[in-house]
Amino acid sequence: MYNQAKDYAKADGMSVEEWVAMLITRFTPAKKKKFKMKKIEELSPELQALIGFAKPNVPNDDDINGDMARTEYLTAKYSL
Repeated sequence: MYNQAKDYAKADGMSVEEWVAMLITRFTPAKKKKFKMKKIEELSPELQALIGFAKPNVPNDDDINGDMARTEYLTAKYSL
């Protein structure tokens, strides 16, 4: 294996150490860019509309177990 690396390095005009270092830098994945989420207000109106469409209904802070939300849903569903 070393002899093959030596041959490849020689063909490229490098020492084995330089050749291996070049391979490591070439095939090491680049650091991924860190993306920062934008606030909804910073998005285009079209995207804001899509996000608003997909937002789930969030219960009130005082309705921790969802009783009020369930009552409102059932009242709307079964009342005339």
